[in-house]
Amino acid sequence: MAEMIVEIVSLERSEWTGTARMVRVRTSEGDIGILPGHEAVAGLLRPGDFALDPVDGARVEGTIDSGFVFVDNDRVTIVADNVELTSAAA
Repeated sequence: MAEMIVEIVSLERSEWTGTARMVRVRTSEGDIGILPGHEAVAGLLRPGDFALDPVDGARVEGTIDSGFVFVDNDRVTIVADNVELTSAAA
C-alpha cells in the first residue's frame, strides 16, 4: 500500500517522524486530507487538531498552534510553534 514520509516539528524538537497513509490538518483555507500522491502544496496552519494514520501502529492525534505544512513527492512536513500529541503510536 502507498505511503508517505511525515515529519512534525515544533520550535523545540522533532515531535513525530515516520511513514503514514493519511494526514489531516487544518489550514487557513480549511481542513485538508493528504494521501500518498497528493499534489505539491504549501499552506498556513490554523490552530487546531491534526491526525495521521501511520503505516505501523495506532492513529496519532494532537493539536497544533500556528505554523506551516509542506507537501511534495510523498513527503509531508509540518512546522508549528507548538505541538501537543494527545495519542501516539506505541
